[in-house]
Amino acid sequence: MKKLLVLLLLFVASIATSSAQERIDKLLDRDISEGTTTMRMAVKRNPTTGDIVKRVKEFTTTGDRSLAKEFIQAFEAERDNADGWEENRRGNVVQITAVWRNPKRIYTLTSTGATLVVYAQTIYDEMTEKEE
Repeated sequence: MKKLLVLLLLFVASIATSSAQERIDKLLDRDISEGTTTMRMAVKRNPTTGDIVKRVKEFTTTGDRSLAKEFIQAFEAERDNADGWEENRRGNVVQITAVWRNPKRIYTLTSTGATLVVYAQTIYDEMTEKEE
């Protein structure tokens, strides 16, 4: 019975962590029609296997304060699940960096009112990334 309870708790914890990390990704992948929006994405692959080594997304938008608030709330919801967290607030400027270890994910948000920049980097194969 104890094993079942422990397994159930581990399962619930893993779902909570993965779904929490996905909040930011869902916002990044959503179709944004308000304001001026720029989305860039780059994928680095292992030349031998074709596997993805690293993915980088950069999202910039201006003119949509409610979207900036949504992203800030999504980042704040991640705080307890992140392996590393740094936050700076000065007036209407918010800067947040969240780090997870497996896979290594580094997400950075900078918001100055209606201007928002989110940078999301995921490293799937750190050894290959270091070699190149």
